Amino acid sequence: MYKNFKTALVLSLALLPAASAVSVKGADDVTVNVTNPKRVVALNGTTVELIYRLGKQNTVVGTDVTGTYPANKIPSVGHWAQLPAEGIISLKPDLVIGTADNFATPKNATLVQQLRGAGVKVLVLPATDTGGLDGVKTRLNLLAQVYGVPSAANALTRSFDTTLAAVKANRPKVAPRVIFLYAHSPSDASIYGTEGGANELIELAGGRNVAPFKDTKTLTAEALVAMNPDAIIMLNRGLESVGGLEGALKMPGVAQTNAGKNKRIYTVDNSIRWIGPRLPEFALKLAREWKKDFAR
Repeated sequence: MYKNFKTALVLSLALLPAASAVSVKGADDVTVNVTNPKRVVALNGTTVELIYRLGKQNTVVGTDVTGTYPANKIPSVGHWAQLPAEGIISLKPDLVIGTADNFATPKNATLVQQLRGAGVKVLVLPATDTGGLDGVKTRLNLLAQVYGVPSAANALTRSFDTTLAAVKANRPKVAPRVIFLYAHSPSDASIYGTEGGANELIELAGGRNVAPFKDTKTLTAEALVAMNPDAIIMLNRGLESVGGLEGALKMPGVAQTNAGKNKRIYTVDNSIRWIGPRLPEFALKLAREWKKDFAR
């Protein structure tokens, strides 16, 4: 009887459909064939977040220094701007997933070719510093294809839309004039321009970015006073690095702006330079603060 049971079990397992390969076309126009990936190196913190949101976090065996949310326990292969091919390969991934902006840095320029040359599959997702929430949805849907979980992606998209409705309902009636100040220390700070995640956050929350340039410029008192923002946004770690609110007010030009005079300096999550799935949540928090502070 036991022998017959074993025979039946083997036959039933043999009849189960094998995991089918899925072809996913990356942002570099290279199509990657994947089959139920179990060892994934997810480069860029937003990639990690999206994989977690899809319920596939157990597949992630490595990331870069930005992959610290929602769990700061994934082995890191190094800084996002200078990733070592050897370190990634040593994790024996069956798939590496990264983003076009990270792969395009000068020290990562040949990384994809090195990995593919070593036989490692690489899926290149669209850049994380452009495209706003639509870009997040595009990356989400590509990952859902990889893992075969379209229903999870649809559920997350619906949650985005729900939060966005709340953002729109909480925006201030008059858009505040805003700049994003990126600081490493009181003597090392820059103003972010109208490209990237910080700008997407400002506009989504109902503000107007008054930086008159697209890229990043070193902070000077003259430039900041000329912009005269009503509100200044900084990273959580940026405000800490300058000594909190009082330290920020001592930075060049800050105290002479409307934002400085009214102490309207707001902090956001350190990951905001990359546009990820928490963008609507960050925007909702900021919109509510602005609606209260800039009530007319």
